[in-house]
Amino acid sequence: MVELDAPPKSTTMAYAGVRTIAALFVVASIWSSALAAPNENKPVDYTGHRLVSVTPVTSAQVELLSTLADKLQLDVWQESTAVNVSALLRLRPDVVEEFEAEVTRAGLNLTTRCTNLQEAIDDERRSMRFATYSTTPLRFQRYLKYAEFANALKQYAKKYDHVSYLSIGRSYEGRNIMAAHIKIKEDLPIVFLECGIHAREWISPSACLYIIDQLATGYEKDEGISQLLSKYEWRIHPIVNPDGYDYTHTAERLWRKTRSRSRFSDRCRGADANRNFDVGRFCRTRGSSSPCQDTYCGDFAFSEPESRAIRDALWAIQGRTEYYFSVHNFGQLWMFPYGYTDVPAPDYDLLMNISLRAKEAIKKVQGTAYTVGPISKTIYQVSGSSVDWAYEAMKVTKSFALELQPSWYRFQGSLGFLLPAEEIYPVVQETWAGIREAVA
Repeated sequence: MVELDAPPKSTTMAYAGVRTIAALFVVASIWSSALAAPNENKPVDYTGHRLVSVTPVTSAQVELLSTLADKLQLDVWQESTAVNVSALLRLRPDVVEEFEAEVTRAGLNLTTRCTNLQEAIDDERRSMRFATYSTTPLRFQRYLKYAEFANALKQYAKKYDHVSYLSIGRSYEGRNIMAAHIKIKEDLPIVFLECGIHAREWISPSACLYIIDQLATGYEKDEGISQLLSKYEWRIHPIVNPDGYDYTHTAERLWRKTRSRSRFSDRCRGADANRNFDVGRFCRTRGSSSPCQDTYCGDFAFSEPESRAIRDALWAIQGRTEYYFSVHNFGQLWMFPYGYTDVPAPDYDLLMNISLRAKEAIKKVQGTAYTVGPISKTIYQVSGSSVDWAYEAMKVTKSFALELQPSWYRFQGSLGFLLPAEEIYPVVQETWAGIREAVA
């Protein structure tokens, strides 16, 4: 274990998407300009923000929750996509009364999971200041900041000859989109991992870092890892959205998007980079056309430097990538294409078989139960995801999207994106077990 120290042009199809949704952008721009501009230098205070769950029992109630989420600009942590599927929502203090009145009038029961998210965030930040006396390696006792990740990757590259540190591009604000390339010989098939595309999902970069650690330190010590390195080259990208990730550490813990500026709004920043890939009809399903929404799909396909960096990195090795993993949280879901359509992928049987094996490997670590299946049926239908693009455009047959702990179906004691620091190590260990089994 290393100790911690003190492009090609966008496609024509992408630009066609601009014309398709131009009218919507005009409306979104007018609406967003009416909002108060945030003070980006001042940390967001989540005092009084509540986390609530609601379970609809009729189709009308499902529709109501969707309508309220749009009307009140709620932060949807889990969407209710069908009857008896619970929604998990963050309520700002200014919308609590109206939301509660609306759902009560509709006959819905509301359960409050957290009455003050700022307290949970304060607890998380306190845990990051101190290392505890523990057998857990220092890097996995707390959530690291962007600069600490860069330092860690450089140390691995300096100490281990089979590890290289590099950048595959720069973010909107100019940060390196860092990568670790791990190989013992040339021209092997590639396992490609992408983590941290959504800024607030802190456990995702930690999972990628743990896999780098295992492949770096385990070679010549662990026969299983030596065999993996004799079969594959690994290209691992722990923080694909570095601007957003850094921003969650300095200002807004629950920020999701990139930090780019849209041509359609002078007040609302960023796009959901995992809605920004040119696959499926752009911005058609669960991608918002409003720059102020968390799921804003971007001004056009591949508008974001971060999604372009992944695109270009895969283009450069087209035909060599055998596995693609996009790592998120939360939900305990192991998924595969398609996301943008309910039509089964041509490789459904193969993908399901690999997923089931990975599920069992994860369960053996500490009993964590994952749900497996196509993205569109396991979580929701969505266009513009990196996994669908890798599968369809780059022909990476074995493409997977992972949602790490906590569970989507068990809210008790769970705060979704705010996974406690003491859970980092067991979660990254089970994630590695699943991926290791998938590529075996």
